[in-house]
Amino acid sequence: MSTSLDQNPIFLSVAREIQGSGSTGRILEKLSGLQVDDSNGGEMFPELRNKKDTAWDFRSVVSIVRLIQQNRQSVSNSYEEAMARYSKVNNLTAKRKANEEEVRLKQTLTDYILKIESNFEKNDRADESIFKEITRFFDSLESAEKLSEDNISSLNLSPKSVIQIGPILERYEECYQEYSKLKPVLGRLIRIADYIIEDAGA
Repeated sequence: MSTSLDQNPIFLSVAREIQGSGSTGRILEKLSGLQVDDSNGGEMFPELRNKKDTAWDFRSVVSIVRLIQQNRQSVSNSYEEAMARYSKVNNLTAKRKANEEEVRLKQTLTDYILKIESNFEKNDRADESIFKEITRFFDSLESAEKLSEDNISSLNLSPKSVIQIGPILERYEECYQEYSKLKPVLGRLIRIADYIIEDAGA
């Protein structure tokens, strides 16, 4: 999992925020400046797992959190669009009986909205858990105050931390796979809703 060295300042700022017991929101805000290539995102999980438990580096773990954050934002944007369309279709059918296509669309949108919200909740729990474990790692690291842009790339987690983070990584992978499925489905639902809204003259 290669990550450009010129992003080391961002990795260091994320590390400092975690060390300072920053909130999950603050840590994710620092992390949002990190650029992660999503084209091979699915490969990042087995690539990290295939490393020895003494070679799980901080940058790779944090890059996976950023990968999930990017995908969540993309789904969140489509989610907001879908919610807006859902509201419009609801308004269309508020004073008349919905036709079969409208009923089907509303039910499908409802189902996917619930799926998305459930995945967001799982994502939130994973974020909180992984930052808690990394905080514990930093608390046990005697040389934590010596971290710099030059040596952050060689920072590896302890085997104990790897054991704790492994199951969290599985939850992240589930989130990633779900986001990958949700994005194209939401796009299709939004297009169908637009056709219905246009046909109704709304």
